Amino acid sequence: MSSKSTDFTVDQLAQDAELPVSTIRMYQHRGLIDPPEKRGRVGYYNETHRERLRLIAQLQDRGFSLAAIKEAVDSWASGQSLNELLGVHDLAPGLAAEPIRTTPADLLERFGDVGVTQAEIQRAREVGLIELDGTNIVIRTPAFFEIGPQVAQSGIPISVILDEYAAMRTAITQIAERFEAVFDQHLWSRFEADGMPADDIPALTEKATHLAQLATASMTAELQTHFAEFVDKYIARATA
Repeated sequence: MSSKSTDFTVDQLAQDAELPVSTIRMYQHRGLIDPPEKRGRVGYYNETHRERLRLIAQLQDRGFSLAAIKEAVDSWASGQSLNELLGVHDLAPGLAAEPIRTTPADLLERFGDVGVTQAEIQRAREVGLIELDGTNIVIRTPAFFEIGPQVAQSGIPISVILDEYAAMRTAITQIAERFEAVFDQHLWSRFEADGMPADDIPALTEKATHLAQLATASMTAELQTHFAEFVDKYIARATA
């Protein structure tokens, strides 16, 4: 990778992007950003890396998982414009979160001074957020690993975050069951009545994907609207 006019060490890049250094390294390990240019023992990042981090942040704001973002940044690298990329909707199938495997030490490091207790780790297991695999921790919801520390450091107790996660999973399960009923009644029943022809399976899968895209996009839009409304309300109280 050729150097541009502005170069950054990993610490400088992390500070510029307002991210932990460990997140930069994790993005690099997962192929979301290119390795730095080595000069002696020091790696230097450039404007291309900064642009890539901005893109990742924008896609995360839109609810994309890191797996989907990997597809997105690969498309960007192949020549697709940023505006085109942010407008595509066919990335929605990649919204299914890809679990993250990490170590207890890395998890504790990400939460920094806030700290994570054994009781909170046990609670995270009980609500289905994490699983233990030998000496590793498998995090089913990557946002907890990527965004959770920032929320905790803002002053919201981890116990509250876990309670809200559990409540959210319950609500999402109910919503998913409603969409499953729609799929069963209007798509699967017709497929079954036709004798479940193998040739129709790809089309049925595509219809299910469209239904999932509709549910995911609608939920994301509604949440964003409600968050924007309540933030505006409280800011208005502060500036009244």
